[in-house]
Parts: sequence; structure tokens; C-alpha cells
Amino acid sequence: MTVKSYNNEQYETIHRTDGKIVLTGKETYEHIGMHAEVGTGSVFAGGITPKMIQDELQAVDIPETGGGVPANFPGGGYLLVAPFEEAMKLQDASLGTATKEDRGQPVPVTAVHTTQPLSDFATDVTTMLVFPYKPQFSDDGTNAFVNGEPDLAQALEDGKLYVLATAFPGGFSVDALAEKSSNKITFAKQEVPRSVEWGGTENPTWAVIIPNSTGNPVVERWNRLAGV
Repeated sequence: MTVKSYNNEQYETIHRTDGKIVLTGKETYEHIGMHAEVGTGSVFAGGITPKMIQDELQAVDIPETGGGVPANFPGGGYLLVAPFEEAMKLQDASLGTATKEDRGQPVPVTAVHTTQPLSDFATDVTTMLVFPYKPQFSDDGTNAFVNGEPDLAQALEDGKLYVLATAFPGGFSVDALAEKSSNKITFAKQEVPRSVEWGGTENPTWAVIIPNSTGNPVVERWNRLAGV
């Protein structure tokens, strides 16, 4: 694996043995770091470093069309997003608000508080979202950077340039109630949509779950690091 840094690590590229190049950098790592604080969505149980992300981007199988890629970050985490109707079935569910991020912009979303402990939401699964680089979905500065680097411009032309969008605990989809009758309950996989598609705080279709974390050593460690 070859990792190249540009513009004081504003951008980094991971050059894989299969010819794919994955673009990432400071902003992406900072966004992934948000998955370490209860109230913003699913949270990692352990610290995730840029080096760990780079190693995973080299090791995983990235489909040609991109998408949710299973990762192997140690410790897993806690799956704290769910369809709104499912979240409201949690113990002592009550409504609140939270803020997520989409392409660098804050997005108000609905939060569901529950008295269930954080441990009820533990998961060993972690996921990275890796997509083919699309200039129309990127900003002018990043497009100029890609066009100004011959190897990246060539990879884009060849369909070999990808971008890491984020990484989080849990899978690209979650189990949600699909059908319920007197003798049958059926669950189906639902893909987690972008936070701008969650219905906000007025008409929520998805929600952030905020469990009872009193006395949880993981949350106490996060609070100490945050100076709380």
C-alpha cells in the first residue's frame, strides 16, 4: 500500500494493489471522529485512527460500484440509528433533537431517548462507505486538486478513483419491522439513508437513539476526554 499526503494532509490517497485509488483526508477523518460521541449517531467502542482507516481501505474488497464495505475496526461499537417507528418502541422512549452532518453541513434530526442501557445496542459490525469519485458531487477545490494530479486524473478517467465518505459502527442496513400479524412478525433490511432524508424534526422517518449511559465506562471516558 502507498499512502500519499497533500496540502498539509488536507487530502490523502491510498493506492491499492488492484489499481484503485481511494481519496480521503482531514475532513473525512474528522467526520468519522464524530462517531465517538453519543447523540450524533452510532459510536465506536474504541479509538479509530487515520492509520487504521488506511489499512482497512487497502485490505477490504471495494465493489466496482462502491457502497457499504464491511470493515474490521477493533471493538465494534453501538448501533444508535433506527427507523423512527422502531426507535419509538424502545423502553420509555421520548423525543428530542440532535444534529448530524451531511457533506460538511449540520443537519437537524430527531433523537429518541430511552432508559435502555448503551450495552443493549452493542454491535461487532463496522462499515465504511466508499464510492466512485463523481466530480458533480464534489466541491470545486477537490475537483481542481484531482485534475491537477496526473495519477488521480488518470484514475478518474479509467474509473479507478474512489472516495471514502465515512465509517461507522453497524451495517449499511438495519433490521426493521416489515409485517406484524397475530402469528407472524417479519423483519426486513432497510438501508440507512443520508441524514438529509430522515425527515428532520417535523416529520421524522429515522432517528438517533440516545440510551441511558449513566455509569458506562465508555461514555465516562469520552466525557473525560471532552472535559465534561
